[in-house]
Parts: sequence; structure tokens; C-alpha cells
Amino acid sequence: MFTPIDRTTEINLQDEIDPANLEAHVTRFSGLHRYPATDDQWEAAEYIVDELSASGVEVEMQTVEAYTSVPESACVTVTSPVTKDFDDAITTAFSVSTPTGGVSGKVVFVDSIDHNPIDLAHVENKIVFTRGLPTPAPVQTLEEAGAKAVIFQSPGEHTVHDMIVSPVWGNPSVDDVAELPNIPIAEIHHEDGEWLAEQIFGDAVEVTVEAQTRTKQRELPCPIARVEGTESDRYVVVGNHIDSWYEGVTDNGTAIAASMELARIFAENPPKRGLVVGFWPGHSMGRYAGSARYADENWLDLRNNGVAYLHLDLNGLDGADQLWFQHMAEVEDEHFDILEDASLPLGTEGGDGDLIGTTDRPGRNSDQSFWGTGLSSLLSGARFGADNEAGGPIGGGWWWHTPEDTLDKVDFEVLSEEMELYTAIISRFCNSVVLPHDFRKTAAEIRSVVEELDAAAEGRADFTPVYTRLDSLESSLDEFTAIVNDVEQDEIVDRIEDVQVELGNKLIPALYMEAPEYEHDPALPHKLLPYLRLAATLPDRSGPRRGFAQTKVTRSISKLAHRIEEATTVVQSFVISQ
Repeated sequence: MFTPIDRTTEINLQDEIDPANLEAHVTRFSGLHRYPATDDQWEAAEYIVDELSASGVEVEMQTVEAYTSVPESACVTVTSPVTKDFDDAITTAFSVSTPTGGVSGKVVFVDSIDHNPIDLAHVENKIVFTRGLPTPAPVQTLEEAGAKAVIFQSPGEHTVHDMIVSPVWGNPSVDDVAELPNIPIAEIHHEDGEWLAEQIFGDAVEVTVEAQTRTKQRELPCPIARVEGTESDRYVVVGNHIDSWYEGVTDNGTAIAASMELARIFAENPPKRGLVVGFWPGHSMGRYAGSARYADENWLDLRNNGVAYLHLDLNGLDGADQLWFQHMAEVEDEHFDILEDASLPLGTEGGDGDLIGTTDRPGRNSDQSFWGTGLSSLLSGARFGADNEAGGPIGGGWWWHTPEDTLDKVDFEVLSEEMELYTAIISRFCNSVVLPHDFRKTAAEIRSVVEELDAAAEGRADFTPVYTRLDSLESSLDEFTAIVNDVEQDEIVDRIEDVQVELGNKLIPALYMEAPEYEHDPALPHKLLPYLRLAATLPDRSGPRRGFAQTKVTRSISKLAHRIEEATTVVQSFVISQ
């Protein structure tokens, strides 16, 4: 009789971690400003390839043609009723460059970024001042409302944080290139924002915003390492990002080093299933262009053979005091089982942070380019709690996305402990007899979200087609799981895995995506079953607006019911054959 999940091999593999390797790699990346297509970025990529090759890892230097944007300079000048220059302002990736002399106008304050453009008529032809990190959603909303420019007040008291404001995931296509921002953006220090707010609330204030970026197509290095499985063509994908703001030692030099060490360990101890390690470029200034390109070009193989995606980011943070985590429902039990062995306590669901979010489900960030290929996603690592004075906006250090992200911010003991977590995750997915996925939890989550939307719709949408098919899927998954837990025949193990992969292909896009599986949703706020969220607004609509919304909701119910029906057919076909 088999033990379906292998939780023992990982213990020996954790002993293979070499802290000296981690420190050597991180130190090597220190001092390199890995901006898109720079000599420093190529130097880092070549080091990765050379070191992995010397360790016996199969590695290839691929390249990515990516549309990337590098911020150069910004200045905000108050011209009335007093004169004051904010020379230390910065701009963002994909801000529009201003003409000579900048963009001038009256300033209006917007207290919250959670607005509909219809509610912001007063910002038309004005310069907006608001608080928070510059992110795509508020920029898109304010541009649609007619703002001339936007000034953001940094939320951190220490510094300003470099950001990207494009909502377009990966390289733009002809379908979404028009979604790139078309207004200039500036970010000012927190204390400067407090001063500006006082002026706005007292007098009519006029400012000039100047911003310059270099936005163009660039050829970027993208090392890809591969460890072939000994018994299967299936594989886990591990990703990090090779680019950085400034030196970016903890974002993301430490994760690059951890990924290199993982590749070495598993190359020397080949697992049953394989491993692909991607060092993605275009993360910070190309909106995940590297991982999106890899997903696009390898979509069919990922769909057939990929089983999970583990993203590494912000590792080895000096002073981190809790574990942050995100995962899809079908893999959460095994992920939690691994995390519970760590010395750091688990944070609240998803940890603390206002960009990555406090949900324990993956969001539209962190190179999540693989939902359409059906890969279950996991993310975890040491972070700062909300009450830690050294913490930054998303649970990283206050130095996140600043010139202060340097070697002295690394705790190599924390990095080594994170390595133990990642080694266990990869081993469990690569060495278990069957995949450690329990899609009963995915089906239960679909039901939970549907029930929430059904209640919010107050009887104005008929979810019966979904409920009926969920009943069949859940019943079939119970039978399937019983077979998995009692598997005794070698010849059905591969067939079990085929079912698990097919379930990921059907249910993950159904739960997470509005766009077709071959494409990418934008990098905007995300909720599960995004295409069905309109159902919750039906009670607030009337007349033609309700009818228009009702049409989309009806079609979305059919879409979800059909995906569930397809998943049920996959499971039932296997169960019947036993």
C-alpha cells in the first residue's frame, strides 16, 4: 500500500541547504542595480547561468522582448498661493512624461481611491492630490475622470517607494495597449504631503508637475533552470524576479539566491517530478513581463504538465517577526502543514499589508501569470507584522522599493529557515506518489462564494445550474479522494495525477479568471469568481441598467456551471473505470 503524500524525503533534503552558498550569492548581487536591460542586470543573469552550470544544473539563458518603463525624475512645484519646490519627488514606471515646463493646474484633494469615475466629476482638468501608494486602479479611475496629473503622498514616514502604475499584465497586446496610463504621476514624501494638504484645505492651490520616464521595448535576460523528473514529465514551477529597484537586495536578490540553491539541491537529488526555475525579468518595470511571456510561450506544456507555481519574493528580511502566506484552496492543507514547523508564528490570513492584501488567496500580483495554465499557486515567507516599526507598506521592510534596500537589511538565518520551507514544499509536490491537491476544498470554495453572491443578489439571479452541478462534482470528488487515499496499484497512479491536472485546468481559471485561459486579467483589485461579482449589484440597479447587468450575470452563471460540469465529467470517468 502506498502513502499518497511523501512528507519524509523533504527532511533529508533540508539538510542539503548550504547557508554559505546563500550568502555568497546574495553578496554577489549586492551593489548591482538590476534595471531592465542594463549591464548590471545582464551581469546578474550571467552569474546565475555560470554558477548553476558549474553546480551541474541544466540552465539556459533565454531572452524576453518586453515593453518596460524606467522612471527618471520628477518635481512638484507649488506656485500659488505660496511657492515651494518638492525636488525629491519621484515618478513611477509607466507615468507619462510631461512636456517641457510640466503640467500645471489647480489641485483638488481626493480622500479615497475607491471611487467610480462618475463620482469624480470635480477632478476634470485638475491635478489630483491623494494619499497612498501609486497603483494602477486609482490612476485608471482618475484618468477616466479627466484628471491632468496625480500626486500621491507616500504612506511611509521614512521615504517614498518606487512603483508601477500600468494595469496591463505582461507585454501589451493590440487588445489592451490602450489601457496604458496617459497621465503624469508624482509621489512626494509623507511630510510634504501633510504640508500640501494643509494648503489645500486653506486656499486655492496651484501646482506644476514635472515627470520623465524612459518607456520602450527592451531585450531582457531570463535564465531558466530545469531539473528533469526521474519518473514523470510533470513539474513544479518556481519563480522569482531578477530585476530590482536600486540594489534590491531583499527585493529580490535574496529570492534569486534561494532559487539558485533550490535548483542545485534538486539537481543533485533528482525528484520524481521535475522542477523549472524561472528568474523573471520585467517584474518591477514591465508588470510581470517575464513570467507572462513564459506562460504564453509554454502554455500548452504548462497546461499538460505543470502542477504548481511557487513564487519567491522579499526573503531574508532582517527583523521579520511572522510568516506571511497565500495559497489556493486545494493546496492549503499541505502548505499549512509545512508552515507549522517554522519557528516564526503564522500571521493573520495572508499576513499584513495593503498592496498584496490580507486575504490568504493569491491576488493579481507576484508574477501570478499561471492561473490560465491551471497551476495551483503558493506564496509564503517571513514578513513584518503591522505593529512592527521596521515594517513597510506590504509587510516588507520600510526600505522596500527604495535605495536603502541593501545588504545590511538581510538576516541570513531567516533566509535559511525560509529555504527549509521552500525545500519542503517542492519536495512534497515533486516526490509524493500522487499530487498533494485536494480539489474538494476548491469546490467548497466555489460553493461558498456563489452562496455569498446569491444572497447579495436577493433572488434576482438563478444559481440553480451551478448548485446542481456542484452537488455532482462534490459527490464525485468524495469518491475520487477515497480511491486516492487507498491507492494500491502502480498502474492507476498516473491516471490519478492526470485527473488532478485536469481538475486544475478546469477549476482554477473558473474560480480566478475573467479573461479566457490563454490571456491575462489586468493587474487590478481581484476577487474570486470575478465575472460573477456583478450579481451582487443587481438589487441596486433598475431599468435598462439592471437588464444589462442581468444579461452578463446569466451568461456568467452558464460559464461557471459549464466549467463545473466539465470537471465532474473528468472525475466521474475515472471513478467509473475503477
